[in-house]
Amino acid sequence: MKKSILSLLFVPLLLAGCGGFSKMVQNSNTIRYQPTPNPMETMDGKVMIKFAGSIPAQYFNKNVAVFMQPILVWKGGNLQLNPITLKGEEVEGEGITINFENGGRFVYSDEVDFKPGMELAKVILAPIVYPCKETDDECVFSQDLVKKFPKAQVFDTVVIADGVCNTSALVSIIGAISVAPTNYDKTKGITETADIYYPNGSAKHDWNYFVNKKFNAQSNYEDLKKVILRDGMPKQINVTGWSSPEGEETANVDLSKKRAEEGAQLANELLDDVIKTMAERANIKAKDFPYYKHKLLKEVVVTTTAAGEDWTHFVTMVENSTIEDRNAIINVVETQRNVIKREQMIRNMTLIFPELERDIFPDLRRCQIALYYPLARKTDQELAKIATLYPQELTFEELMYAAYINHSYVTKLKLYKWATEHYSKEWSAWNNAGAAAFQLENFSEAERFLNVAKQMEPNNPEVLNNLGLLALAKKDYTLSEHYFNEAIKYGSREAENNLPILYLKHGDYEKALDLLKTKQCTYNLAFAQLMTDNTSGAIRTLDCCLEQTHQVAYLRAVCYARLDDLAGVLENLKYACDEEPLIYKPKAVLDIEFRKYWDNADFKEIVKKYE
Repeated sequence: MKKSILSLLFVPLLLAGCGGFSKMVQNSNTIRYQPTPNPMETMDGKVMIKFAGSIPAQYFNKNVAVFMQPILVWKGGNLQLNPITLKGEEVEGEGITINFENGGRFVYSDEVDFKPGMELAKVILAPIVYPCKETDDECVFSQDLVKKFPKAQVFDTVVIADGVCNTSALVSIIGAISVAPTNYDKTKGITETADIYYPNGSAKHDWNYFVNKKFNAQSNYEDLKKVILRDGMPKQINVTGWSSPEGEETANVDLSKKRAEEGAQLANELLDDVIKTMAERANIKAKDFPYYKHKLLKEVVVTTTAAGEDWTHFVTMVENSTIEDRNAIINVVETQRNVIKREQMIRNMTLIFPELERDIFPDLRRCQIALYYPLARKTDQELAKIATLYPQELTFEELMYAAYINHSYVTKLKLYKWATEHYSKEWSAWNNAGAAAFQLENFSEAERFLNVAKQMEPNNPEVLNNLGLLALAKKDYTLSEHYFNEAIKYGSREAENNLPILYLKHGDYEKALDLLKTKQCTYNLAFAQLMTDNTSGAIRTLDCCLEQTHQVAYLRAVCYARLDDLAGVLENLKYACDEEPLIYKPKAVLDIEFRKYWDNADFKEIVKKYE
C-alpha cells in the first residue's frame, strides 16, 4: 500500500530520554545504505527501488524495533513505499532480526508505476525507532506509528538513491500484427507462355533441337502470335532464362541471362511480325506505319530475368522420375547450403545416375516467353465506396481487400465485423476483426474475435501470433510466450519478430539478444546490446540500420553518453530533437543518461524550448 504524503519529514525529533536507543539515533549515520543501482532504473513501466542496508556491530538495541518506510520524492509528487521493520533480538513479531554483537544486513525492494517527472526522483528515508516487546503489524505508515508510540524517535533523513533512468522504455514495442491474406488479386490476369530449349552451354535457339521438337516449342512460339492477334497487345512480356544446375553457379547465371536476352529478341521479332499483320488488317499506310508501331509498342513492357540454376524444377522432375535413389538426390539439394559443394555433388551423381543428364537436365536449359493480360477489375476507389455503402454487393474477397487497403482502423473494424456477421464461417474475417480491434486498443473486443478464430483454426499461426500480442499487451507474459512459440511452430514469421519484444519488455535481455542475433542491423538488437553493456556493438548496429530515424539517433546519443563521448551525444541528440522536437527536447532535459551534460552550453542550445 502506497500513500502520497510527506508528513514524515516534518515529524519533530522526540527526545523521550530512553537512553537505550537514543544512541542509535545519534549514531544513525553509521548505518550504510547501498542502492542497486543508483540512479534507479525502470522495468516494464515500473520504477525498481532496491537497496541493501548494513548495521554495525554493537549498535542495535535488543529491545527496540526500527520502522523503515522509504519515500519516493519528485517535483510535483511523493509516494510512501512499502515499509520493512528491523527488530532487536528480544523483540517478538514480524521483522528482520538484527544481532547486537555482530550487527547485520537487510535488503529492501519495491516497485511503483513510473510517471513523467520521476526521472529526477529521489528515495529518502527517515527510520523510526521505538521500544517494544513485539513489533506492530497494523501500522503501515510512518505517521501512524509515531502517533501510536509516543516514545518513538526519528533518525536523520538520508538520501538513498538519486534519479531514475528510464532507458528501458526506449525498446521498440511495435509488434507485427498478423492480418490474414486476402485472395483478391487486383493484378491477376491471363498468362500465355511458350518455352524454348537450348543445348548444353548454348544460348542460341535451334528449332530442330530434340527437346524443342519434343515439346513443339516452335509451334507454341507461333501460337503467341495468334494470341496477340486475337486479344490485342499484352500489357507486359516477361522473358525468363534458366540453366541446369550441374555447372558452376556464376557461369550458369551468365548463361541464363544470355538465354533471357535471346528470348527477348525472339519476343521482339514476334511483336514485329504481329504489328505488320495488324497494320495490314487495319489498312495502315506505309508512311503512318512507324507511328502506328510506336504507339502499339508503347503499351508493352518487355522484361528479362536471369533466374540462374533451376533447382526448383530440378527437384520436381526428380521427384516425378523413376530414378531409384531419387530421395538421396533431393536430400543433397535440400540439405547442402553451400552451392559450390551442392553443384559438385550433383555432377558426381550424374556419373551414378545417367538419367539426370539424359532426362532431367535438357528440360531445364530454357527460356520462357510469357504474355500478360490483365482482367477487368474494380479500382481501389470503387471498392472502397461500395464497401462503405453497399458491402453486400461485394464478394468476400473484395470486401476483405477493401478493408485491408483502408487506412482507418475504425473503418477496417467496421468492415471486418460486417464480414464476421455475413461470412461467419470464414476464420480470416474473425482474425482480421480481432487484429483491427487490437490496433484500436479495444482489447476485450479483440479477444472475443480472436477466440472465435482460434476455435475455427486452433493451429493457425496468424491467430496464435495475434493472441500472443494481446497477452503481451495485457502483460500476461507466460501466456504470450506460449502463443508466440506455438505460432512459430506453425510457421509465423511475425511471431519470430514479436518474441524478442516480449523478453525485452520484462528485462530478459540475454534471452532477447540470443533471438535477435539473426536480426542484424535492427533497432531492438541495438537496444538489447546496450542493455547488456555492449555499448560499442549497439552503436555499430545502429549505424547499419536501414532507416536512420529519430528513434535510432536518440538511442545512439544514449550510447555515446555511456561512453562519455560528448561529440557523439550532441550530433545524434541534435538530429533527434530537430526531427521530433516535441518528443525529444523535454525528454533529454530529464534523461538521467545525459545528466553530466545538462550544464553544457551546446546541450542547452539543442534542447531549449521554442521562444
